[in-house]
Amino acid sequence: MEKSFGEAMGRCLSTSSPETNALKNGDAQMEANTRETDTSVTIEPRVAVVGLGGAGCNVASVFYNELAPVDAIAINTDKKALDETSADKKIYICKAVTKGEGTRGDARLGSRCAKVHEDAIEKALVGHDIVFLIAGLGGGTGTGAASVVAEICNRNGIPVFAVAINPFSFETGRIPVARHGLRMIRAVCPNTFTVENDKILGLMPDATIDEAMRAVNLSITSFVRKTADEFASKIEKEMSSEKQTSSGRIGDMPEIQAMPRIKT
Repeated sequence: MEKSFGEAMGRCLSTSSPETNALKNGDAQMEANTRETDTSVTIEPRVAVVGLGGAGCNVASVFYNELAPVDAIAINTDKKALDETSADKKIYICKAVTKGEGTRGDARLGSRCAKVHEDAIEKALVGHDIVFLIAGLGGGTGTGAASVVAEICNRNGIPVFAVAINPFSFETGRIPVARHGLRMIRAVCPNTFTVENDKILGLMPDATIDEAMRAVNLSITSFVRKTADEFASKIEKEMSSEKQTSSGRIGDMPEIQAMPRIKT
């Protein structure tokens, strides 16, 4: 393959809103550690990467295994899958309802399970300066729970981004569920990005599914790091210039190179 996985998958992340380059909740209290010198202030924001459902938890594991400077949080209704996930914190939701077997593709059940465990989820998120939600769409847990977790972030004034992974076009039974779930996420999280699985096959025709999924994970981790760095950089500039915006907008956030926009 002539193109690297990172180059190829950099084109598969798409914004869902023209407002995705602005942090809606930029007035959240910055609780990060800072190091001050005579000439500058370095911001170290506390970042949470929240994996929801199977696909999201896989990404959380990547961050944890790479010893990335983020808090990897895994949320799932599937007990076995959650046990196999590597994360700083694991939240097993709705044991009494799902019996540890997951939601079996029921997004409404996934949403209900997240709402039942809102207190535990909120406790895990409070204190972070920025949160990234990662969820595969078309199933039950990620599709249903992502919007619930985004709302928790909103209530606590935490800037939140969502990365939603769309199913392949041949997964016809998952597509309507994915579309509904994406609408629910966009309604509460304007900073929503999508990964289009169909584009993976077009950009990487010789790759196996496992290779393509690793490329997706690589693209997502790169995006998260770049966005978190830009978040810190904007705060540093504001502090050094002693300027604050009344709207609470942090400024333009980074875009994935050659990333096409989705029309809304």
